[in-house]
Amino acid sequence: MPKHILLTETHHPHLLEGLTKLPCTWTHLPHPTPENLLPVLPKAHIWILRGAIPVTESLLTHASQLQAIIRPGSGIDHIDLAALEKRGIRLFTTPHSNATSVAEYVFTALTLLTRRIWSAALDLRNGQWRRREFIGHELHTLTVGIIGFGHTGSQTAYRLAAAGVRVLAYDKYKGGFGGYGIEEAPLEKLFAEATAISFHVPLTSETRQWADRAFWEAFSHPLYVVNTARGEILSLPDLVWALQSGKVLGAALDVLPQEPPIALSPEDNTAWTYLRTHPQVLLTPHIAGLTHESERRLAEATLSLLRHLV
Repeated sequence: MPKHILLTETHHPHLLEGLTKLPCTWTHLPHPTPENLLPVLPKAHIWILRGAIPVTESLLTHASQLQAIIRPGSGIDHIDLAALEKRGIRLFTTPHSNATSVAEYVFTALTLLTRRIWSAALDLRNGQWRRREFIGHELHTLTVGIIGFGHTGSQTAYRLAAAGVRVLAYDKYKGGFGGYGIEEAPLEKLFAEATAISFHVPLTSETRQWADRAFWEAFSHPLYVVNTARGEILSLPDLVWALQSGKVLGAALDVLPQEPPIALSPEDNTAWTYLRTHPQVLLTPHIAGLTHESERRLAEATLSLLRHLV
């Protein structure tokens, strides 16, 4: 009997076209809801999902034949890993597929912040013409701390180093990756020397709300911040404090504690209101890894996995 593939959310047409050439049947739910998801879960052998659906213990009780989950991309904090292990369900990701897109976003965001291009553009839209108010710094003058040296962190580091930026890289779980313009460094060195940081770590019990007031106070220099990892790594109220105190000069946030930010906690909502109007805060709706090219690579990587699973 052929394997049945369940796809939820939006995927590149290349993936859907490729499925027609595999010995399988499939169901695609571009807009999954409990009403349309629960009836099809029992017949699914492989589930391809993005990041919108929490894969919980209770949900998996409906997936009696599920053998594997493919998560195109890298973030898996919405998946109950213990529940998968309990059922013998394998989990596959493709973290390499959108690393280039994220790296380009970080490079661009740091340029917009340090050259004050973002602030100048907003000012001009408001009818002002104040050239000398927006004299910034060249990117190569930064010392950028890369926090997490996985697929996206390493690609980001290499691009920055190629542009003449001094790059310090910290990763709690790996070592021996220095070279090619990258200096492997302990976190204490980032605190002492970094003038910008970029987060590339997963959301775990260790990293949740990691960037709090004490975190920002540990830095010796005012700095720029880019977060393309997970929104809950940063405390929004404490980031506001860091901006107001001058510890943080500017921030680019592509991820938020809740996406979309429609039901934030009162504290986060107050911070969100402030951040939305700050001229040195760049906010984007989780698009760092989202390009036409990365979507195609995600589809190709998913199909490569499926060829070995069906």
